[in-house]
Amino acid sequence: MRKIPISGGPHSGKTTLLEALKTEFPGAYFVPEPAETVITRELSKVAGDPTYTPVVPWIDYTKFGPAVADESEVLEAAIPSGVDIVFQDRCLIDTIGYALLNGFNSFVPEVQRRARIAHYAFALFCEPVGAYTPTDIRRETAEEARRTHGFLAQAYEEFGIPVVRLPAVPVDERISIIRDSIETF
Repeated sequence: MRKIPISGGPHSGKTTLLEALKTEFPGAYFVPEPAETVITRELSKVAGDPTYTPVVPWIDYTKFGPAVADESEVLEAAIPSGVDIVFQDRCLIDTIGYALLNGFNSFVPEVQRRARIAHYAFALFCEPVGAYTPTDIRRETAEEARRTHGFLAQAYEEFGIPVVRLPAVPVDERISIIRDSIETF
């Protein structure tokens, strides 16, 4: 099994790329973004109970980071056996980058330990495309998005697995780079 995380700062084309990969690699397994899964679940709890304080990054990252790491492990444990290629919308290495970004440095060694156990084959790192626009899930400013991209890049560069940079080119060119990378690794 080759687990291939896809990362990059906000608005780097990850979602568009993942949708295209589903067509190009119909036999692959796709792991959703753990942080988005946690945020969506937490915000739905607020809808049911307005007094509930959600575990979200803009309230308390020291609670959110561990929740995301746990969700990453749950999502990865659900990968069916016998699958050759797994594309992941972010992974535990991203949690390292976000922990550093948010000054939660004491959590980094624990996430590094978990990420080593995950055995990622190589990573795809998307460069930003177009102009950044905040959403309900991604609330950072354009400057914060640039900082986030930098911390994520640092986390991947320092982790020690091969990282394939995907430039801001059309999706079909990114897919060509990915096909070559899969043959290489």
